[in-house]
Amino acid sequence: ALAAGMSLPALAAEETAPVFTDVASDAWYAPAVTYVAEKGIMNGTGGGAFRPQGTLTRGEFCKMTVEIMGRGDEEPAQRSRTIFTDVSSTHWARGYINLAASITVGGASGGDGESATAGTRLIMGVGDGTFRPDRVITCGEAVTILMRVLGYGDGDVAGGLNWYDGYMGLAGSAGLLDGLNLTGASTISRGQAAILFYNLLFAKTKGSDSLYLTGLGCRVEDGGV
Repeated sequence: ALAAGMSLPALAAEETAPVFTDVASDAWYAPAVTYVAEKGIMNGTGGGAFRPQGTLTRGEFCKMTVEIMGRGDEEPAQRSRTIFTDVSSTHWARGYINLAASITVGGASGGDGESATAGTRLIMGVGDGTFRPDRVITCGEAVTILMRVLGYGDGDVAGGLNWYDGYMGLAGSAGLLDGLNLTGASTISRGQAAILFYNLLFAKTKGSDSLYLTGLGCRVEDGGV
């Protein structure tokens, strides 16, 4: 759930109207849903619906992450690769999963793919050669991925009782969790995911005063994006 009365950075006037039949204009997630949908980061579920209370799978979150990074055009080239044994050639998210699993952050080489010499993978499997693409994603997993999008790797976070604790703590400081009251083990709804992605756009990248959205060619002007 989100805290009552939260405020989000303003959208441009033409982007504030809800576009889904099940997203009321006064819903806490409405501005975020509208923005991420119009930018192609998240899509509806058909029939004019968004299903804000629905959950997300690991495969779905990979697609959304790739899109918010502006790297969706690289996905087709990844469909022929086999990285995880349970992501078959017919799985709809195969290209997105393979691409997300190949991106490395925080490495000395600054590269991505198999040639990167050091760093942290954007997302990894579950340790047995599988990815579990259709398993519901947890908040800890989602937050860890998005903090890596901002440039943070495993070497930047403190340890904790759970593997995601360091990333959750850093995400709180970065504003990624603003308006959300979730633990790392919580599942996240589609509405909450929209807030996460929205917050990501207004978070600063590692070692910079620049907002993430500026790297995508966006800017904040007169209170609007």
